[in-house]
Amino acid sequence: MNEIGEIVRHHVAEAQTAQQQAQDKEPVIPLVIDDQDWEETDIPPRPWVASGFLLRGAVTVVVGAPASGKSSLMVGWAASLALGEEYGRLIPDRRMKVMTYNVEDDRDEQRRRFSAALRFMGKRPADLNGYVTRIGTETIGILLEQNKDSKEMYDTPAMMQMEREIKQRRPDVLMLDPLVELHEAEENDNTAVRKVMAHFRSLAIRYDMAVVLLHHTRKGVAAAPGDPDVARGASAVVGAARIVLTVNVMSDAEASNFGLKADHRRFFSRVDGAKINAAPIGKEEWFERQSYELANGDRVAVMKPWTPPHDSVSLEQMETIQAGLAQGSPTGPWSPKLSKDARSVRRLLMDNGVTTGEGQRKVLDELFCAGFGIGTFRRKNRATAQGIKTPEGKPSNVEWIEPDE
Repeated sequence: MNEIGEIVRHHVAEAQTAQQQAQDKEPVIPLVIDDQDWEETDIPPRPWVASGFLLRGAVTVVVGAPASGKSSLMVGWAASLALGEEYGRLIPDRRMKVMTYNVEDDRDEQRRRFSAALRFMGKRPADLNGYVTRIGTETIGILLEQNKDSKEMYDTPAMMQMEREIKQRRPDVLMLDPLVELHEAEENDNTAVRKVMAHFRSLAIRYDMAVVLLHHTRKGVAAAPGDPDVARGASAVVGAARIVLTVNVMSDAEASNFGLKADHRRFFSRVDGAKINAAPIGKEEWFERQSYELANGDRVAVMKPWTPPHDSVSLEQMETIQAGLAQGSPTGPWSPKLSKDARSVRRLLMDNGVTTGEGQRKVLDELFCAGFGIGTFRRKNRATAQGIKTPEGKPSNVEWIEPDE
């Protein structure tokens, strides 16, 4: 029994020694304890480069399918930031330094893209001097290699050279295109991809800049606007990003809704906020691809900010209107009459941004073509009235009168 007790005391002593040694060591990641009150005016504002899009010390991921226009959009962003001029909803408060790294486009192709964007903006290449640095590669453009045994990530010579340029030029924004070509990690391995994302976030923090990563959508998956889950590979890409945007080509239904020819929809793309931790996610933003002829005879597409026709209704708006019709007004099914009556469907349409009579009539026509109808229902006082009825017979909390009754 004494021998057993001695063994127990020995193990307890070992555990206590190990615990003391752990306490004596400097914590790897010290905790920050905050239990005091504060003044709101003492909180530093978020360090936006461009509000809602680019934040210093953080990573923005732009997700889109091939040919959706995300690379052209980045050229527009870069030129806008460098010039200090608005580009759609991207509004820099001053001229910013931008560094771009493109694995897919060589020097000449990058110059073509920027030339076209500058023509749209009424500027010349010289206007970007000192503000835009374009980096490419004539070989494999991997920035992060992975040790096959330890699985740790380490910088390639290209990454080391790029970091020297970052240290010297101090850009406000670093744009990298595309993510899948920047590292050797298995793209479906969350642990490995998390290390990749941590590396780029560390870069953003160390150099007080915003980092933008262009990323592809998953193959064989319909890319729903504003859905971060369409991003290709491990979910760690979206999880580690502070801001995620999606870029989608206009759908057939959207083209029809905007009154555009079906074969023209490929010239239009929408940008949606999929994850923005530091700002509210706003309405979608639209761009139109327009071709500009350069002095060398090449024609190059530019993503130009585009405003849909007045009183056009997006798919999201139409879904909200249909849900409102299924629910009904506070006093019964919505009336089909466009009047000032409290039950008039005009109120529902105006609440959803359809403000003109012409636009409201167009929406009603589309609803009736989709199977919505005008039915007769019985009020609580047993009087009858007309209301809009969904194809499923909703609102279902009222007594609809069949035609033969």
